[in-house]
Amino acid sequence: MAAGQRRGRPARALGLAPSIRALAPGGGAAPRPPDDRPVLRLAVSKGALAIELGEPFALGPLRVTELVVRLAGIRFPVDLSGGVARFRHRRGQLVRLAVEAQGTELAGWAAPRLRGLLGDGAPQLLIAPIEDGALVALRSGETALAFDVAVAPGERALRLLPARARGIGLAAPPHALALQALSMMAGAHGRLVEGAIVLDAAVERIVRLLLPAAGARAPAVEGVQWAVVTAEAGRFRAEGALGAAPPALGDRALRALEAAELAGAADELASAGGLDEARRAYLAALERAPRHPEISSRLAWLDLVIGERAEGALSTVVDAMPAVDAGLLGGALLEAVGDHDGAFSALARAAHAEPYGPLAALAWLRAAALADTVDVRLDALNLGVARAPGIEALRWARFHARLDVADVRGALADAEHLEASARGAEARHAVSRRAAEAFLARGDAADARVLFERALRYAPESPDVVAGLGRSLRAAGEGRRALDLLARARALAARSGAPACALDLELGRGLAEIAGDLPAAIARVRSVPPGVPEALEARLLEGRWCAGLGDLGGASVALGRLRDAVELALQGRADDAGPARARGAPFGDGAAAVAALLAEAAEIEERSRGDLLAAQRQLGLALRLRPRDPGITAAFRRVSGEIAPPVAPAPAPPGPVQRPRAAEQRIEVHVAAPRRRTIPPEPVVIAPAPIKPPPVPRAPAAPPEAAPIDPGTIDEMPTLDGTDTSTDLTAPIPNSVTLAEGQVPLARAFGVDDELLAERLADRLRADPADQGVAMALADVLDRLGRDLDLLALLSARMEEGDDAVRLEVAPRRRSVLARLAARARAEGRDSEAELYEMLLQSELA
Repeated sequence: MAAGQRRGRPARALGLAPSIRALAPGGGAAPRPPDDRPVLRLAVSKGALAIELGEPFALGPLRVTELVVRLAGIRFPVDLSGGVARFRHRRGQLVRLAVEAQGTELAGWAAPRLRGLLGDGAPQLLIAPIEDGALVALRSGETALAFDVAVAPGERALRLLPARARGIGLAAPPHALALQALSMMAGAHGRLVEGAIVLDAAVERIVRLLLPAAGARAPAVEGVQWAVVTAEAGRFRAEGALGAAPPALGDRALRALEAAELAGAADELASAGGLDEARRAYLAALERAPRHPEISSRLAWLDLVIGERAEGALSTVVDAMPAVDAGLLGGALLEAVGDHDGAFSALARAAHAEPYGPLAALAWLRAAALADTVDVRLDALNLGVARAPGIEALRWARFHARLDVADVRGALADAEHLEASARGAEARHAVSRRAAEAFLARGDAADARVLFERALRYAPESPDVVAGLGRSLRAAGEGRRALDLLARARALAARSGAPACALDLELGRGLAEIAGDLPAAIARVRSVPPGVPEALEARLLEGRWCAGLGDLGGASVALGRLRDAVELALQGRADDAGPARARGAPFGDGAAAVAALLAEAAEIEERSRGDLLAAQRQLGLALRLRPRDPGITAAFRRVSGEIAPPVAPAPAPPGPVQRPRAAEQRIEVHVAAPRRRTIPPEPVVIAPAPIKPPPVPRAPAAPPEAAPIDPGTIDEMPTLDGTDTSTDLTAPIPNSVTLAEGQVPLARAFGVDDELLAERLADRLRADPADQGVAMALADVLDRLGRDLDLLALLSARMEEGDDAVRLEVAPRRRSVLARLAARARAEGRDSEAELYEMLLQSELA
């Protein structure tokens, strides 16, 4: 037991030695605790006895600074030795009352009452004095609301009228939220009456709380009116006096009272959530007061919040004021209708004129998102940070913008500010990690390494940060150290039970690219189970590395699993929404990445295994995800063209009639839009001009002795003059024959079959790709030959390379061939290929 300590008595705690200042006379005296009862005193003035407040007394956020109660019926001389206690039972008459409130104290008292108005917690609240009222502003995250409050005193009541309500990120009209905020702050002391919060019997409430607390009787308050309401230097003051004249209202209060009289009913409906009824009431108010700026703004805000009414809301605003002068409302409406330049101007004007700093900063943040160039965006963000340096979203936006312009020093400064502003080790760890990943994504491995190491200071066992440090070291060329860190990150993830699929992919890449150990890398990616987001990339990597090892069977299995997983996801969506709506839906924003994986898988199938059918199937799935990707479309056409079965030419009839050869002449075929026709035995007339001739009736077939010539003589085929009606083939041979529309089968009369004609027309089209007539002639020949895949490729090329007129001509034929291909694939059991053609057909019809 310690010396000097008695049994049963606690030991005296050791404390600091008293200071010299405390030993000075009066220096050690503790301040007197504030009394919880008001101090009253007697006063004699002009032959009357009164009870006065001795010193200011606090009632919640208010401070009563003056109170005078006159006691009537007392005759002089009178004994005052008993003090206030002798007269406390008497009921006096209130003569004067003065109440003050500091804006900061009022905001601190009211903020907890506004919990849940803008977010889950209590918002940041500002209450600042302005002329004839106060500015009330709230912020929670990236949501902010600000409005003016005009104070209009009545006999013994105070009316609080919100005006000029505006905000960003709100889920309800700002004026309705302003009324709700005032109602929540007033609590049971106020009620909503015609768009105003009325504090009834404010004088009675104050004196009934103050005087009974001092042991005195509450006085009579009849005839006491609010005489002066002032707001200045961060302080609000209201004075009431017996028989005082009503105060003169300022312009702000008068405008607010008129607006409340016109639209008070609509304001109450909007505050209660009846937006449709409120809209009808606002329209009725605008009929009474056309182009009223405040009512027009409230109606436009309501339409903007409801959604899909931006054009009508903009029309409402433009009737009352220019859209760029409508502040945040004008910026939001112009952005909604697609006028980004006008929206930027409106938001910039609103931000410059906004007195509430956080709301102005959020306006600059919204304007920066609409900027066309990085420089303009960065200027807007700089202005926003200057108005409100503590908004996290604004700092992050400027951090990324500085990285975009390679301002590494500025980005590091923003990251350090965000880290310093964060509270707690977990929050600072998150900031450092996010900044490090941003630096690494832009290729700055050195700064990323520093930030990852700083993040490890707060969470040394974080597998994500250890893996990020490994990636930064790998980018810096320290591959061996990076592999060690990735392995450690994988072990930490396994120990904590966290998902490790992404780490398996990273470790597999490191084993393959740094250590060159493909078998170990394959084992890592094979451990990624199906159904996770990393599974598709894991199957692709497995197939790529198996092909690199020469394990073509393993590559085929892995790529087949990739294809099956994508097909299963697409089919699951198609069962509910149909093939047209299933395009890319299961993968969301990652559809492009999945299509790229499938395209690479098709390349592996074609290059390593020579399996064109598997490559076509992979590319078909990629097209379902990205139907307008030019690279995937070109690859699909090429592979489909290579696997298209050759069509054997029709056998020539026996005993062809040999034509005389002409060594120096050949046929030039000029075709606009061919049709299958037969050549009549009577004289042939060929029109030189490309004007569609009237249809010629079908004639009987040529006699057996008029057999077609040998295709080998096509180069010396004789040519007929357009005005010559003779069929004598011994006539002089002109240089070429020009076939007008409908006369392509003339070549078959000389023994030219469709296969050879298709080859010649293809040569002509390659020589002049812009010749639409030759293209359509080739399309007709391919249609007769049944070569639908080649026909689809030709028509798709014309659709992409031609103008609007060409697309209008080609589109019906392309839809027809797509329908035939889909029906044929369905009939032959190739459902996935049929779905591809149906999807393309649906996109054509959409």
